[in-house]
Amino acid sequence: MFEYQKNQKYFAQVTGSLEKYAAEELTSLGATVLSEESRGVRFTCDTATLYRINYCNRLIQRVLAPLISMQCHSEKYLYQQASANIDWTALLSLDQCFSIITNVAGSKIDNSLYAGQVLKDAICDQFKEKYKKRPNFKPKDGDIVLNLYIKDNWATIAFDIAGKSMHKRGYRTEGHTAPLQETLGAAIIKILGDTEKKPVYDIMCGSGTIIAEALMSYSAIPAGYLRDNLHIKSLPDFDEKLWKNIVSAANDKMIPLPKGILFGSDISSDAIEVTRKNLSNLPFSENISLTVSPFQKLPLVENRIIVCNPPYGIRMGKTEDIVLLYNDLGDFLKQKCPHSVAYVLSGKPELLPEIRLRIHSKKTIKNGDIEAKLAKIILR
Repeated sequence: MFEYQKNQKYFAQVTGSLEKYAAEELTSLGATVLSEESRGVRFTCDTATLYRINYCNRLIQRVLAPLISMQCHSEKYLYQQASANIDWTALLSLDQCFSIITNVAGSKIDNSLYAGQVLKDAICDQFKEKYKKRPNFKPKDGDIVLNLYIKDNWATIAFDIAGKSMHKRGYRTEGHTAPLQETLGAAIIKILGDTEKKPVYDIMCGSGTIIAEALMSYSAIPAGYLRDNLHIKSLPDFDEKLWKNIVSAANDKMIPLPKGILFGSDISSDAIEVTRKNLSNLPFSENISLTVSPFQKLPLVENRIIVCNPPYGIRMGKTEDIVLLYNDLGDFLKQKCPHSVAYVLSGKPELLPEIRLRIHSKKTIKNGDIEAKLAKIILR
């Protein structure tokens, strides 16, 4: 019996700054949160809730089911424990390939690549001893994905339930310049909080991530709706009937999107075409209004939630161009958006004063290595 089967405890990996929101989401899905940590949340739940989290969560990157944990001060000990205490042939078959994601910190084993190689050898040698053959290994995207994490000489080997980062919803089949990660788009929609009260308008929609996440939230489309969801079926205690019941119950909660709720625009016709194609992969997207237009030339946008992720840095060019963009944004919000609330995600928070409007609150959201700020502006 694996560790997660004994204690029903799991670890959710999240983007930095989203731990609080991920913990709230886990609780809403039926889990009991044990602790919030840097870039993760520990939780416990029953099997039905685990399946629901895998299919419905919007903010988590990966859910890990621990197989074994132990003190680990050397590569030799890691090999011995992985060989002796886990029956890999019960988790993996010869016709499947496996991958290993490894991270080490503050430990005597200080090379993640080598640690992963040691675990790989332990698995393959066990198969070779039993079957005279070795299973196939892929650096990433295997049929089964394992996670090896060693911190302060404590090692945990876990099964990656989704097998890939769960930000990959499956709707983004077309790309555009520096797209926002889906989990960050979902976090922004969660922070808005009152999307049912006012229509939402992304005035610089790019490839449409924020609009797509708003659609999925409003219409209760599960985040795993378009994913293949194959990896969870490799869990040794996977219950096919229970999984189908959870998926069916979640899908039954979807509701159509009325017209006049979600809007998107962008100065680039290519961006709008990309957005249109990406949204077409989701149900109910036909009622989203998309327009090719610079925000400066949009007509009156009254009583809306305005949201945008302005370009910055290398995407924009000269500093004076970026400042001018923020100046124009402030003028647009003041003159054309009465009785609205604006949320501006800035990858360069020092530019927010250039909007020249009162900022009522700011929340930190990490976009990769960039510490962005989501500024809220209430417009009278």
